[in-house]
Amino acid sequence: MKATPEELWQLAINGNQAAWSRLYETFGNRLYQFFLKNTQNVQLSMDKVQEVFLKIYRNKESFKYGSLKTWIFRIAKNLLIDEWRKSGKKEILSEFSFDVKDENLKVEEQVLKSIQNEEMKIIIDKSMDKLKEADKLTLGLIYLGGLSIPEFSKVMEIPLGTAKTRLRQARLRLDRIIKEEINLIGKKLNEV
Repeated sequence: MKATPEELWQLAINGNQAAWSRLYETFGNRLYQFFLKNTQNVQLSMDKVQEVFLKIYRNKESFKYGSLKTWIFRIAKNLLIDEWRKSGKKEILSEFSFDVKDENLKVEEQVLKSIQNEEMKIIIDKSMDKLKEADKLTLGLIYLGGLSIPEFSKVMEIPLGTAKTRLRQARLRLDRIIKEEINLIGKKLNEV
């Protein structure tokens, strides 16, 4: 039977090193991706993941009930905001992957599709750069952090309805900017 993060937590705070390792396996990569896409700095991202785990260890008495994932990402969100304040850097790159293997495609078609996917990633990255910090944080926590909307609501300490609205508005703004980027590229291609 697979233990929940909260069950692993109880084992970990009682000194079980294997439980700590499993918690790191469960959350480490998501945290790393969250920080990497928001800082564009590999070393800083690794450091921030370590900082999150150091904070949860030092403050283990603070978590008594609820979602461990929510608590961990609230810590991550606060560390990211502190980093943004310190460095002034406010960027997220996309993690959206459109790679879907279709065995019926010929090699040439796969290469063309791969090029289109890379171009789309660049468009998404460029579009994300144009979003406000709050939208970047929202999309980062949901899509990179893997938080559900109720978990996002708890991390941000806002009502569920507000969380849903915030996500919807961030998606709409990103969609609008992506469409603008694609239209701009289309116009440039037509001029050539």
